[in-house]
Amino acid sequence: MRNSRRVAAFSLAAGMILVSAQGAWATLVQPVTLPELVKRSTTIVHGTVQETKSQWEEGGGQIYTYVTVSSREFLKGGSPDGTSVTFRQVGGQVGDQVVYVPGTPRFHAKEEVLVFLTGKDKGGYPQVMGIFQGAYRPVPGASGERRVVGLTPDALTSILPEKARAQAQPEKALPAQPLGGSFTDFLQRIRDLVQEQGGASQR
Repeated sequence: MRNSRRVAAFSLAAGMILVSAQGAWATLVQPVTLPELVKRSTTIVHGTVQETKSQWEEGGGQIYTYVTVSSREFLKGGSPDGTSVTFRQVGGQVGDQVVYVPGTPRFHAKEEVLVFLTGKDKGGYPQVMGIFQGAYRPVPGASGERRVVGLTPDALTSILPEKARAQAQPEKALPAQPLGGSFTDFLQRIRDLVQEQGGASQR
């Protein structure tokens, strides 16, 4: 019988560590540079969130939230219909059952987003690459130009400390990709990286 309470889902993806801090769970994530993010992603899509839906997976073992994005542009990869892609992430709410994974981004209908996605998981759906590091959105800037920001969900989410990162991968202890620049330039940088790395895209 499922308990009616808020729970933390201990799903340890690669590069993700959950730690307890004063009774709360925080997520420490190893930083991924933009070139690495582009290279490791199967699909990169810029579009608008069309729908979000949480449901139990078949068999009732886990709650997943399914997010459908209507594409404005596939910067890498694509989808069978060429117009939208649906991905999922662990967690969500079904009735009074809530499963929350610290660090997972929040998606809302009609929100413009840019997401980097993995290949399909065992259920046949891609997931956001690098937990929250593969999810972005544009926001208005002071000069009127749109700026890029990450969809970090809460203050408990943080980047793996530099010392721990160096111990984990001493040859790849690179700083996280800085944000706050032009969203248009960010998109172009991704297109350039896809081309340099030999990836395919749908326009």
